[in-house]
Amino acid sequence: MTEFHGTYELHFVLFSLFISFFASCSALYVYERVLVLSGPTRRLWMLLGSVTMGLGIWSMHFIGMLAYRLPVQVDYTPGWLLLSIVLPVLAVWGAFRMIASDVTRTGSLLAGSAFMGGAILAMHYSGMAAMSMPLRMQHDWRYVTLSVLIAFGASFAALKLSAVHRKHRCARLRLPFRLAVALLLGGAVAGMHYTAMAAVRFHGMESEMSHHIRPTGASYADESMLAILIGAATLLILVVVLISQAIDRKVALRLADSNRRRYDSIFEHNPDAVCLYENGRLARANPALERITGYAFEELRGTTFDELLFEEDRERLKACYDAALSGESDTTELRIRGKHRVEIWLSLTMVPLENEAGIRDVYTISRDITDRKRAERELRAAKAEAEEALRIKGDFLAVMSHELRTPLNGVLGISDILLDTPLSDEQKEYVRLIHRSGSALLYVINDVLDFSKLEAGKLKTVSEPLALKTLLGDVAGLYAVQAEQKGVSFASAIGPGIPEILLGDEHRIRQVLMNLLSNALKFTSEGGIELRADVEELRSGTPEGRKFPRPGSVVLMRFSVRDSGIGIRPEERDKLFQPFYQTSSAANRMQNGTGLGLAICKNLVELMGGRIGVESVEGAGSVFSFTVPMPVYREERDGELAGAKS
Repeated sequence: MTEFHGTYELHFVLFSLFISFFASCSALYVYERVLVLSGPTRRLWMLLGSVTMGLGIWSMHFIGMLAYRLPVQVDYTPGWLLLSIVLPVLAVWGAFRMIASDVTRTGSLLAGSAFMGGAILAMHYSGMAAMSMPLRMQHDWRYVTLSVLIAFGASFAALKLSAVHRKHRCARLRLPFRLAVALLLGGAVAGMHYTAMAAVRFHGMESEMSHHIRPTGASYADESMLAILIGAATLLILVVVLISQAIDRKVALRLADSNRRRYDSIFEHNPDAVCLYENGRLARANPALERITGYAFEELRGTTFDELLFEEDRERLKACYDAALSGESDTTELRIRGKHRVEIWLSLTMVPLENEAGIRDVYTISRDITDRKRAERELRAAKAEAEEALRIKGDFLAVMSHELRTPLNGVLGISDILLDTPLSDEQKEYVRLIHRSGSALLYVINDVLDFSKLEAGKLKTVSEPLALKTLLGDVAGLYAVQAEQKGVSFASAIGPGIPEILLGDEHRIRQVLMNLLSNALKFTSEGGIELRADVEELRSGTPEGRKFPRPGSVVLMRFSVRDSGIGIRPEERDKLFQPFYQTSSAANRMQNGTGLGLAICKNLVELMGGRIGVESVEGAGSVFSFTVPMPVYREERDGELAGAKS
């Protein structure tokens, strides 16, 4: 038994490597189209890619076989030859199916790599089986194993690189990555082939070689036929690539034309003036420029933007221009002179105009905001006028209040003195009427003045230590007498847990309570009235507590006034706290009032950080309640003691 060795022809080897690389590039080109298509078109391009890669593998193998010269006649069995063509095409098609389902999944990549490696192996060993010669082949299992690893490893690396690039960058491979992937795939095909060929050992007997009879042409294909088949396969690959490029070029031109028409439509019909500049001079503008400025485009072609600009706005434009040249869009508001020397306000956005070389120049988008600026000026003027009118009204009310209070206090004082002098019963009743009328008028004046201060924002609250129980006792004592005179019961209650000393505005809390109790007395003719104070919530360490000099816990106090009076209709409850609003009940029409009391209460409570509300059933009485957050006053006794000792 003699071992025979073959030799390689270098030009065929190089040609086989080129075919392997060219087929891989072509298959990747088609594969990229597969990823962005769907339906029958996707299946058609998947088939073309499979045929391209499968024929590339087949061509590379048989060119490599032609490069390998044995000292015997080698022919090829047509059946095995056909099978060696079909197997790689089917295997590559399976690989494309697996990868196209999800290019980012490792499982799909492994399956695709298995199919691709299987295609290379199936093609090689079916091609080897197609060889007919008077020699027997033996394989070195170590080289065979290495060829399998090369086929699977290089296929997985190529497909993984392609998937990672698409996941993090773009759907289409850039040229350097496409070349790298093609080299890996081509290397998988060529590396596997030449490694597997190194695993083959050819053995034969000299006697068998001398008596070998060449088969007839009907049973075997000679090398000329094989070369024709390889040439046809290469030509088919080239045709597929040319068709793909022609389609891509057609699609790209159609897309470019569509984008151009879309851009032109947006440019021409944009309501804002869009201007393109080259070397700082106007090169193109849309029709909105003429509508806004009054200048036709031809009148402004080649001009710089600052030629129409007011001198005061040049610095803003320069800052905007510098920002655009550095790659950042910027927006500013400035004025230009229109064709008829009118002042036009623009909101101008300057955007960098880029090309492959970098920032070439800028383009601007200018919106006419002249009407908005005019409205803003008018609004500021109206606001100033309103504030001035409000100030004048406040000053007038303050002066009038003072002027009215002075004689009114005199009337009330004299009426009190008259009541202490000997008078007849009829005269005393007249004096009491004068005193009640004067008190009512003073009450109205105070309400009007307080509301005016609240409206002008001049009324402030203070935060001072107060004894809430003492405050409630004083208010309850005052109204208990009035309730007894009217023949209704009066009760007051203080809930548990109220601290002895709190921080708050005693005067304003007293004012709100007296206003609510006065209303309760007005509209309650039988039954009773109840005044109550409770701790609704304890807020420890809240921002309200921390902002005071002596921080501590904050209690949310709830004050309520309950009466059994006429009640309020549901549709009138939401309007109660509006200025000058009075209910439409007959009882209300009998009472004198301005309708400002509850509005003042609402403003005062909100000024102290609380809320006010009402619950009422018509004919069954009402409950007015309000909440006020009040920090707990805590003296630092330890500090005082330490200071006394020192």
